[in-house]
Amino acid sequence: MKSGLYIAAAMIVAGLLANIVLGDPGYVALRFAGRLIEMSAVTFVLVLAAAYFAVRLLIRIFTARRSWKTAQEARRQERARRSFAQGILELSEGNWETAENTLTRHVREAESPAAHYLTAARAADLQGASDRRDEWLARALEVSGDRRAPALIMQAEVLLKHKQMQAALATLEQLEATKEQNARGLLLLARVYRQTGDWQKLQALEPRLRSTRGITAAMVDETVAQVHLDRLQEAGSKCDLTELRAAWKETSKSLARHPEIVVAYARASMACGDHEAAEAALRDCINKQWNESAVLAYGELETDQPLKTLDRAEAWLPEHSDDAALLFTCAQLATRAELYGKARSFLETSIAIRPRLEAYQLLANLMDQLGERERSLKALNDALAFAVGRKANLPKIRARRFQERRLTDRRRS
Repeated sequence: MKSGLYIAAAMIVAGLLANIVLGDPGYVALRFAGRLIEMSAVTFVLVLAAAYFAVRLLIRIFTARRSWKTAQEARRQERARRSFAQGILELSEGNWETAENTLTRHVREAESPAAHYLTAARAADLQGASDRRDEWLARALEVSGDRRAPALIMQAEVLLKHKQMQAALATLEQLEATKEQNARGLLLLARVYRQTGDWQKLQALEPRLRSTRGITAAMVDETVAQVHLDRLQEAGSKCDLTELRAAWKETSKSLARHPEIVVAYARASMACGDHEAAEAALRDCINKQWNESAVLAYGELETDQPLKTLDRAEAWLPEHSDDAALLFTCAQLATRAELYGKARSFLETSIAIRPRLEAYQLLANLMDQLGERERSLKALNDALAFAVGRKANLPKIRARRFQERRLTDRRRS
């Protein structure tokens, strides 16, 4: 419809121009190189149009070879892009061998050959073909130019996956030297330091981790937590109070709020004989964030004022009266305060809510020391049944029948 309207409008305009030209065709005179060239305006317009098309034709003839090369290059790059997309789909489907072949088929024609080589290396690694994987990674590094970070990071990931820590560390140090380090590379470097136990380098790396965009505080805490735990536990095992205090002081505020870190510090302090510091850290942690591990650790305290420690633990009971861990902790503290009746009550209530072997053991020891042997044996039997998961299915032995059988057996012998 639109084409017809355009044709009709063109015919009308052409008719109007024809009438004007026929009435007065115009006159054009040009003087060139001492000669006068005369022609009508219509002829002049036709000559200009012919000259324009002739110049266009000459330009196309002279640039035909370059245009042909450009078109060929565009077709090759398009083929490579399609090959890359197909390879990604095959890799996602689990066709790793096919994907590897597809990704490397047109890699020389690709606009970014490093992407093809890196994805092919992933496909080879999934097949367990380490030789081909290393070859593709090496080629990716060759063609990466100034941007070597993607290839180095993938190489480090692969090495970490196969527990080759020193090789991964060398790769990541090479990445550091290129000044292309990013969030992923820093996290991998921190992971290597953590797994090799090099807490000093990890601690030096921590400020960079916290200041790097793309790395959250939770990710940093998770990465460095184990190193701080190891350091606190090591100080506790050596009973080195000076080293313990230094390690606790160097622990970041965000990590010092984690219950597992606080519990590790508290137990290390107890091992070093500083129960007061352990009590203060555990009490502060429990008041801010209720945690069963911290509550149980509180029961291990042996402070100079056991009654005061027990009072502090009992202050949590109104809000946590049904907490078996807190009741067990109160029982331990009551035992140290020599309040044995209260300790027994706490233990029996704790076991009734949620049995635990430690509670049975403490109850058995308490009853034994109080001279209640039967109650002590019952607690041990209950503990054994709890550990096994059921009581022994033994029929009741009738004493008279048992004695009669023993007499009969003796007579026969």
